[in-house]
Amino acid sequence: MNDPVEGFDWNNRGTFLRAGIVVELLVLLVGLGLGWLSGINPWRLCHLTPAALAWGLAATGPLVLAFGVTYSVQWTPLRRIRELLLEMLGRPMVACRWYDLAVLAVLAGVCEEVLFRGVIQPWMAGGDAAYPLTTGFGVALIGSNLLFALLHPVTRTYAILVGLVGVYLGVVGLVDPLPVGTRQAGQANLVVPIVAHAVYDFLAFLVIARESRRRMQSGSVVTGIVESD
Repeated sequence: MNDPVEGFDWNNRGTFLRAGIVVELLVLLVGLGLGWLSGINPWRLCHLTPAALAWGLAATGPLVLAFGVTYSVQWTPLRRIRELLLEMLGRPMVACRWYDLAVLAVLAGVCEEVLFRGVIQPWMAGGDAAYPLTTGFGVALIGSNLLFALLHPVTRTYAILVGLVGVYLGVVGLVDPLPVGTRQAGQANLVVPIVAHAVYDFLAFLVIARESRRRMQSGSVVTGIVESD
């Protein structure tokens, strides 16, 4: 699946990094473009404070716990996800340095959160963006994360799990809402989900790289589960 094709080697460190960076920057450009069209500046939703960073790190805990559970459970759809991720990402991530993976994780956290939680969700919510118990906020939360799930179509089960993670990230910033006096006072602080997303992705990348390296050293191969999810 990852064999070189016409000079394009996905397992090459430089190729993999360039591809990942380009994809995430395109996501960011889409987010900024939609923000410009809708009159939403996602950077105004970012309030960088020690509290926001601390909440972001704390919010990573449930995500890591959920990852550990899903990574160890032997339910066929979850096993299939693990094997597909190892097959697609294992070898190129082994070729990367830890700081390469950190760069990709930070880009994913910033770029994807800007698009989905920084632009699409508040645009869908409109005047209800700062009121999580309203219908408008709920519709925006679900709608934006249906789109978020579609951006990760590894399998149907994986897309569902990603959508649920998106819902979690869509509300987690409310633990540190933007303060009174800011233009979007009361809305979720985008720094919190950015930090949680980035740290979670970095840890997940390290796990994938470690497992792939272990299999390569032991001569194991990806099992290639093909059952439908």
